[in-house]
Amino acid sequence: IPDRSEAPVDDRTLARALARFYDIGVLPDWWKLPDPGSDAAWRAIAEVLEERDPWCRGVLLLGLDAPEEALAASFARAAKHSVCRGFAVGRTIFGNAAEGWFRGELDDAGAVADMAERYRRLIALWERVQGTGGGD
Repeated sequence: IPDRSEAPVDDRTLARALARFYDIGVLPDWWKLPDPGSDAAWRAIAEVLEERDPWCRGVLLLGLDAPEEALAASFARAAKHSVCRGFAVGRTIFGNAAEGWFRGELDDAGAVADMAERYRRLIALWERVQGTGGGD
């Protein structure tokens, strides 16, 4: 799967990559993909899944260590497309806590609290952009 930071992409880049995986027999239950960057790209991904793998459960949006502010735009775009079922953004949740813990600036409880709060905020953000709640 191409990384947008290193290669030129268009609205069909990820869709072409998925089609190629299907061509070689890869049939995942879930795809874990970066934000393709546009509604047209999300539609192209949905078309490939509908045509090639109707049993695929959908896409989980990767965070790629993005800050919460950047994820807000990705979440808002992704939530408009039913093929995207949620997110998988580990480093955004645990990255800062891990650094603080390794440096001795956070104890176990502090690291857990930091990660829990970040995860809570991301869930609330996802629910807000989907219109399913997310209020505090």
